[in-house]
Amino acid sequence: MNVNDYMPDVSDTILRDGTGDFARPVTVLDVSRQSGVSTATVSRVINQSPKVSPATRGRVLKAIEKLGYMRNHSARALARQKTDTIGVVFPGIDSGFFSEVLKGINEYAVSRDYHLMVAFSQGKDDEHGRIAEYLQAGRVDALILMSLGMSDQFVRQASQRELPIVLIDRPVKGARVASVMIDNISGAGAAMSHLLGLGYKRIAILKGPDGTIDAEQRFDGCQRAAKHAGYKLNKDLVWPGNFLWESGYELMNNWLDSGKPLPDAMFALNDPMAMGVMEAMRERGLSVPDDMALVGFDDVQAARYLGLTTVRSPMREMGRVASQAAINLVTGGRTQLEQVLATDLVVRRSCGVEKKS
Repeated sequence: MNVNDYMPDVSDTILRDGTGDFARPVTVLDVSRQSGVSTATVSRVINQSPKVSPATRGRVLKAIEKLGYMRNHSARALARQKTDTIGVVFPGIDSGFFSEVLKGINEYAVSRDYHLMVAFSQGKDDEHGRIAEYLQAGRVDALILMSLGMSDQFVRQASQRELPIVLIDRPVKGARVASVMIDNISGAGAAMSHLLGLGYKRIAILKGPDGTIDAEQRFDGCQRAAKHAGYKLNKDLVWPGNFLWESGYELMNNWLDSGKPLPDAMFALNDPMAMGVMEAMRERGLSVPDDMALVGFDDVQAARYLGLTTVRSPMREMGRVASQAAINLVTGGRTQLEQVLATDLVVRRSCGVEKKS
């Protein structure tokens, strides 16, 4: 018998609390002595190795239960040089979009026995600091990043490290990363075509923040659909937004204060802005779609209750795909480095389809 068979496995220890007070850690060696087998055999049982007979496995499990032994994940991770943890950096959780994506990430990670270490940034500098910390600390096996303001140069620099990185909702040319996108162009084009097909002549577009891939692609989709239909966008009805509820609310209030007539319809390029528009109109005694038709983008949960016609983004699926890509990069599984997920137009009452039919 090799002497190492009797050495305690420092990767698996935890404090035992038998009488209400902490005692010394219960080790694999304790389980070995209790069950009458080597520490190597105990480790095989713990790691679910098939190279253990049913009788021996039962004896070891009985000893584990009697002693109250549990694995110490941190020590085990140190010994394996693997944390079974995915780092996630998001710009915030105030949007239903982000929370749905995060749910998807977590669902797949849990199914593969991985944990999440999630950070929400408070601006670009804080975001860069958090990412740099993950890259240097060795606390995670991979990173999933979703950011509106992170520069391509920063991503390219980060990707030079050995830590696998998956980007959600943006590609970066020249970076060694995987990316998961939604088909913003087709989704926005479908929504714009729907409004044009309903016969609306004056259509406003409430854009997203400049320089962000979602905002650019969605507006591109609007332009393509308009051109295909022979419709010329009115520059006075293309309004700046920032994807926040407040921008839709404030913009609509300002428009109403100006005394200008309402457009026939508006396409807000995400749901929170559409909801802000809807609330501002409600406070003024106006209604959607009677006074103005309205369409959003993403299909967050609240959109369903408000009857908002919108483009459904596969938010949770995006999270699951990103999580799968991250874990595959860690484990050596097959990974498609660029994935684009389809969107669907969901027609509800806010677009005025009932009036038009």
